[in-house]
Amino acid sequence: MHTAQALIARQMQAGPLWLDLFHRDASCRGRWLALHPREFALLWRLAETPGRTVSQRTLLSDVWRLSTEPGTNRVAVHVARLRRKLDGVGLGRLIATDGAGYRLDLAPAPSCRLDSAPRLRDEACSKTKSGTQGESQRMATQADEKRVETQLGDNGIMHVRLNRPDKMNALDPEMFTAIIAAGEALMERKDVRVVVLSGEGRSFCAGLDTSSFAREPGSNEPALTDRTYGDSNKYQQVATVWRKLPMPVIAAVHGVCFGGGMQIASGADIRVAAPDTRMAIMEMKWGLVPDMGGYHLWRGLVRDDVLRELVYTNREFSGEEALRLGLTTFVADDPLAKANEIAATIAQRNPDAIRAAKRLFNRMHDERGEDMLMAESEEQAGVIRQPNQIEAVMAGMAKRTPEFGDAS
Repeated sequence: MHTAQALIARQMQAGPLWLDLFHRDASCRGRWLALHPREFALLWRLAETPGRTVSQRTLLSDVWRLSTEPGTNRVAVHVARLRRKLDGVGLGRLIATDGAGYRLDLAPAPSCRLDSAPRLRDEACSKTKSGTQGESQRMATQADEKRVETQLGDNGIMHVRLNRPDKMNALDPEMFTAIIAAGEALMERKDVRVVVLSGEGRSFCAGLDTSSFAREPGSNEPALTDRTYGDSNKYQQVATVWRKLPMPVIAAVHGVCFGGGMQIASGADIRVAAPDTRMAIMEMKWGLVPDMGGYHLWRGLVRDDVLRELVYTNREFSGEEALRLGLTTFVADDPLAKANEIAATIAQRNPDAIRAAKRLFNRMHDERGEDMLMAESEEQAGVIRQPNQIEAVMAGMAKRTPEFGDAS
């Protein structure tokens, strides 16, 4: 076993990484990485100044042609995807996170170089789907095969269902991977108007499957403080990815919603819970602190002293109490039906305005007043008099159902 592992490790040692400007892709040892155009542009920009940190603001300006973060953490998302593709050729650590930016660290790959000469792709690569749509489909398929099921309705509502019912959708390593994959597959989807997130079986999510994590971490596993998903680690991304999505997310919660499950639900824009749902911020029971994005996601939802009591005592509360506390938006005997009802209403609104509104919501707790005022104006300027906004007006005046195009 040890011999086989060593052989694999030697085979994965990185050769030269070629950046091909003609094809806007990268190759290593004859293997093309099928980079998204922004992933290539990001890698090229970092390769221009190897070893020097490039801030997110600079990347937004140079690669995205934007002056401010759009609110869905797109730089971090593309960095995470690029790292995963580089992982396939043993270069996952080539891009290092450094403060508020990223740098190309040539220590693990001193032979990295640039190349603008076109190269002939092999047949296998030419048959592989590239670009955002292909990547999204591959990620969604991977999620479906593991622990998450996804289904897009004709009305643009994407149903995402946690699918480990025998364990009340408890979070084991495979569940973390599948949930993140399902979320990130939606990041660039223009045809999805709103997401409904629910759990199969008796519960939404019972939290961490402690039996799966009762081991010492491997020497090659990232530290909790490593930002492997932009601003988050893996355990935070499983909850924060839903807040980062450009479209609204509605969580339908029932049965048990403990610990990590509570933090995943908190990543949604709106939460609907059954009145008898059992809920708790459970981590203190195990001598831990909530560390899956909860503190970030709970801002603005619940009073500070109430949140402290729930964290310190890890006491259980019902869906009805969660409504009074501010951790749930609605209580319904059939939370999934209520979530679908809300989603259907949102799906009939201008998707460009909905996404702009979510970007503003994601910024309003962090920005200064004058910055938010400018952000409102900028978002409105990007929406007003555009086809979908004009259709909203025309449909309202004619008292008919609007026929919007995909989000811009």
